[in-house]
Amino acid sequence: MPSFGPKDELVVLDLDSWSKLTLVEQKVLGAIFHKHAGQPFSSLLPREQWAVEGLSVAEANSSFVNLRQQRWIETVYKSWGERLFYIPASLMETLTIAYAQRVGITVKQLMMNAQVVQEGKPNVAAELLHVIAWIGREGLPLTGKGTIHKKSVQKLSVITVLSSSDFDGLGIQYEHSDVYPTHVAILLDLLLSLNLVQKSDGRIQVVHHRLQQWLKLSWRQMHREIYQVCMERYGDTEPALQHFRYQLAVLAPEKNIWCHIENSELKPRVRGWICALAGWGYGDVGKDQSGELAFRWLIEPQNLLHQEQEMISETEPCGFYMQPDFEMLVPPEAKPDVIWMLEQCAERVTRDQMSIYRITKERFISVIARGYGLHEWIAFLDQYALTGIPENVRIALEDWGKETDAAPLPVDRNMEVMVACTGSKDDPKLLEKEVLSSMYSSFYTPDSQGLVDIPASLHGLERDHSVIEKKFSLIGLEEIPETWYREWRRYHSSTARQIAAKAIEWQTKLGIQQGNRTQYLIPHQVEGHEQWTLSGWCLLDSSEHTLETEWRTFSPSEWDTMRLILPDDVIT
Repeated sequence: MPSFGPKDELVVLDLDSWSKLTLVEQKVLGAIFHKHAGQPFSSLLPREQWAVEGLSVAEANSSFVNLRQQRWIETVYKSWGERLFYIPASLMETLTIAYAQRVGITVKQLMMNAQVVQEGKPNVAAELLHVIAWIGREGLPLTGKGTIHKKSVQKLSVITVLSSSDFDGLGIQYEHSDVYPTHVAILLDLLLSLNLVQKSDGRIQVVHHRLQQWLKLSWRQMHREIYQVCMERYGDTEPALQHFRYQLAVLAPEKNIWCHIENSELKPRVRGWICALAGWGYGDVGKDQSGELAFRWLIEPQNLLHQEQEMISETEPCGFYMQPDFEMLVPPEAKPDVIWMLEQCAERVTRDQMSIYRITKERFISVIARGYGLHEWIAFLDQYALTGIPENVRIALEDWGKETDAAPLPVDRNMEVMVACTGSKDDPKLLEKEVLSSMYSSFYTPDSQGLVDIPASLHGLERDHSVIEKKFSLIGLEEIPETWYREWRRYHSSTARQIAAKAIEWQTKLGIQQGNRTQYLIPHQVEGHEQWTLSGWCLLDSSEHTLETEWRTFSPSEWDTMRLILPDDVIT
């Protein structure tokens, strides 16, 4: 679903900004949004479609210039000079709300419970940490063909709670599909796209400085970053499906409340998307009493679509429960950096809403030997073991620490990340209360080379920095009498024909009056000379709110006075 433009400053325009647009500008933006969503386009709608909106092409073009000036529409150049236009992704949330009725609401709150048909997996953010830790320990060398070795693929496939069946409905394409199961391809693609790993020196390696930054994020921030990758790389590019995905996040009720999905024409692909969301741990898939699709979010959906300033103040550390058998029960509230530390010193036994890790002698000795001190591990466990360290466990850990060879192994880069997470190695205060701000740079760079094939997007294209024309203009306006567009007048038949022809040339509206009745036309064709007729679309009243038009044919005897109706920008 490529809907993001080239890397530039974030465009933020809210509903208040939208409400200040003129009614014509709102109509033009609404028509573009409805047709294209966030997809690129090279030309505006044809005259017939603008007529259905009750607008002339001249009005649409004039408003389009204004919308570009106000940055509701952005522009890029393709390599051969063609311009592409698009609505920035940062505005999709606002426009989804503003034009919900126009596009058609496909997500509505369900007033009763639904039956769960696919339960959401544990959140994918913690799963990425698990995979990164595994890559850091095991290494991930590549074959001569640039793929992971078969044994590594098999191992990756089973160490994660994700499964290929979660993503069958996405229909994604990727190179070496004979090597990678879908869920493995998506895991690796996520890590590559977030720049947490990279292909280098014949292997996939952890990008440690990026990982350090990643571990400073909250779960909410991680969820948002991952969701943006999923939206852009794995979502169908069809505008109707893009509208659905945004409505699901914007119009759905808060988490843990079922919503009904009304989208029968696109049902298989809609189902594919919400099943994938369940696979990533974002929600549950269900069916209502009539058997129709339902969905409920497991995290707050409004947190997924934009970066808001976020302050997190931890008054108490949220840790885990340590058992005498060396197992640790880890609730979902445990912070990302705590999970990362556990991934180093313990083996994950089960992954669920309450995960279980177990400290093993081999893992613990290995991590100590690679540069992290015994007293620091004990301090970490003391701080985050909510009911304390069982005495037998403490004694065993101290004994294991003494067995560590005096000459440590080469320093593990994962240790550097742990030091960055926990502060100075000499600082006994580990993982102290932090205040985090979310005004960070996005980790996702769509130009990164992942595994999944995505349609040609706007990324990498040159931003159009040319000065947008100050206002729309009509060629030859100064050559006609001002009375043609400033006054209602009666004209000779031949002059009336000239005015009608000029309206067609400029693709503007034409106003006609007979008695007390005023009608506005979008003229299409003049036929005949002495005895001529004018055909086109007739607005059934002069209200700017009406969308009703009717195809009519007039003769000049059917009106008394007339004038050209030009866009306001042209004559002011």
